[in-house]
Order: sequence, then structure tokens, then C-alpha cells
Amino acid sequence: MRLRDVSIRAARSLKQAKARTLLTSLAIGVGAFTITLSLAAGVGGRAYTDQIVSANTDIKELSVAKAKPQEQQGPQKYSDTSSGVATGLFAGQYLNLDDISKIKQIDGVVSVSPNYNPQVRYISGPSGDRYLAALSTFSPSVTLKLAAGSTSGDLADNEIILTEAYVTALGFSDDQSAVGQTVNIVADKLSSPLSNPESRTFNYVVKAISSKSGLAFRAQSTLLLSNNASKTLYDYINQGTRNYGNFTVTAVQAVSADKTNTIKQTLTDMGYFAQTAADILGVINTFINVLQGILLGFGALAVITSVFGIINTQYISVLERVQQIGLMKALGMRRRDVGRLFKLEAAWIGFIGGAVGSGLAVIFGLVVNPIISKALDIGDVRLLIFEPLNIFIVVAGLVLVAVASGILPARKAARLNPIDALRTE
Repeated sequence: MRLRDVSIRAARSLKQAKARTLLTSLAIGVGAFTITLSLAAGVGGRAYTDQIVSANTDIKELSVAKAKPQEQQGPQKYSDTSSGVATGLFAGQYLNLDDISKIKQIDGVVSVSPNYNPQVRYISGPSGDRYLAALSTFSPSVTLKLAAGSTSGDLADNEIILTEAYVTALGFSDDQSAVGQTVNIVADKLSSPLSNPESRTFNYVVKAISSKSGLAFRAQSTLLLSNNASKTLYDYINQGTRNYGNFTVTAVQAVSADKTNTIKQTLTDMGYFAQTAADILGVINTFINVLQGILLGFGALAVITSVFGIINTQYISVLERVQQIGLMKALGMRRRDVGRLFKLEAAWIGFIGGAVGSGLAVIFGLVVNPIISKALDIGDVRLLIFEPLNIFIVVAGLVLVAVASGILPARKAARLNPIDALRTE
């Protein structure tokens, strides 16, 4: 008997018991729904972390520290490079100018940029009001979402990128009107005497306005300067103090992305702690993989439960159709074809359940994707991404599981003696 004919007959048999077929298919569909959603969440989560890393780091850049960050426990021993403040993950562990010089000499290193982050007193604008300001160094290779203005290459040393929050606060009417205007930053020279503190005003032209982005690590209150401008501020504030020339972290630019791992190994051998963009991505993806594994476990549990439902359904079908099986065998149907008939019925159940479950998961994802994005305030980013290949694998896998579940009932049907089967009332 041809496979096509057996498949059609299997579909007709299931159609005659529609309610039972539907309920059994829905049982396996629950597993398909959960597995499809977990795979979509894994793909979406990893895609989101890829975008985060590319929007906040350069794949050719390494973050280097004196030692691996760890929480200090108990008293910390003083050294000449200590800042005198026992706080933070890098407490007592600082890169100095000698370290910077050594790192610059490593083969493949293009530039070394210490993390200056100058601590200024305040920033002011046309309104005359003064606000605290956190400053950071702008990186041309990092994607930045802008509300106004534009950047091409690095910033000039007299330029600054404000955030939307500072536009109104500093007295500008809107984002666009702030571009090209001047803001003032006042910094204190820490080495000056307390009785007569020295301060200086630095003027910067607003180059652009950074917009809030769901991909940004950087705090929305951080203002951006060029590396040289940050160094100028840092030098003015800290020169002559014990903190001068000590840095918690420095950015090391490699000649190419392929060279980062080699440079990382060299830095590790020299006793430094180095981390690439791939390392950051790996840590985040590990967390995503754990969550995805938990969801897949629930899906697998639902599928295992549905296996018993398929076996039970098929056994009941065999018992109800004993005379029909006997008649088919008496008319010349081979044992192999009888077994194939019941396996194909199980395959249809698996296919229907997998298709319905996966289809509902896709519909569910299309509905909740914008809701999730809005709730997490991440813009147009989708956290559930359905790949056709994954859906095909889920449906095909569930068909195979269903066929495997129908093997025992199929063997029972194939072994029925046609004479005994026809005598059954």
C-alpha cells in the first residue's frame, strides 16, 4: 500500500474521532507553545545583548584594570598607589602612568585612553542655574542615539554632547536650539589651599543632544567630552594630588578585532585584568541561556506529559477498531502497512499539536512584543524573535516524538490475528 494512501487513511481515521484528536493535539501543543516562545526569547535576548554591546563598546577595544574587580573584605593595606579611600570594587588597585606606558608597548595596541571621568563642581547655561554634572569620554566607534545635532568622528576639544534632561534645565527652549550654544563647566583645583580654593571655568560648544535609548548602559545624566578635553579637566583638578596618575580602568584600542584576544592574553600574562566586548556579551548570554533552559525544561515536561496522552489515545483507537484492522488484513493489507497507519496517525497528532502550539506562540509574540518593549522602555527593540528554522525544528521534533509514542500501539495493531480480530464483537 502506497505511503500516500496510508497517510490519507490515517487522516480520515483521526477525523472520525475529532474531539479526541483535538484534545490530544492540544496537549502536545502546550509543549510546542512553551518551547517556541523560549527559543524566540533566547534569539531575541541574544540579539538585544548584541545591540547593547555594539551600542556601548567597540569590538576592537579592551577594558583593562590593575586586577580583577572584587569586593574587598576587611582592612586594606596601604600602598603608594592607593587613593586613600577604601571603597569600590577596585579599592587599592590602580593603574599608574608606568602601567599605561607598558600597555602602549604591546604589539597590536593602537592607543591607550585612561578613564578620566573628571569630577567637576557644576555646569551652567543661559538660565544661570547650576547643576551637578557627570562627565564621560565620547567614543566615535560607539553608536549613540541623537535627538539633535550630529557627530562625525571624534568631538573637538571644545565640544560637548548634552543629554535631553539638561536642555531645559540649562535654559534652552528645545533640543535643536541648544546645538551650537555654549555651556560653562566650573572645576576646582584640588591641590589649592582650602583657605583660598582655586577654580576655573571651561567653555564648551554643544555639538549634539543624546537621546534616551533602550540600548544604552550609560546613565542618561552623563555628558560627553573628547578624550583630550577629559584629560585637560582631569589634569587641572587632580594635578598635585595623590590621586593624579592613578586610574581604575583604561580603554585599550586594538589594531583589529581579531587582535583583541592576543592582546588580552598578553595583558593577563603581565598581571592585568582585561575584558573584551565578547567577554561582556558572554556573561550576559550565559544569564539568558540559563533562563531559556528553564523555559525549555517546562516545555519538555509538557511534551513528556503529552506522550502518555498519545499512547493512551492510540491504544484506545486500536481497541475500538479491532474488527476494522482484521478486515483490512483479510483484504490483503500487510502488517507493515497496519503499523505504518497508526504511526502516521500519531504523526498527524504531533504535527497538528506542533503547528497549533507554534502558531499560537507566534501570534502571542506579535501581540506582547510591543507591550514588553513599552514596559521595559527599550524603544522598538523586540525581545521575542521567531526564526522559521526554529519553528520547523520544533514541529518536526514533535512529529518524531509523536511517532515514537505511537510505536507500541502500532505494533499491537500490526500483530493482531485477522481471524481473531473479525470474531471480536
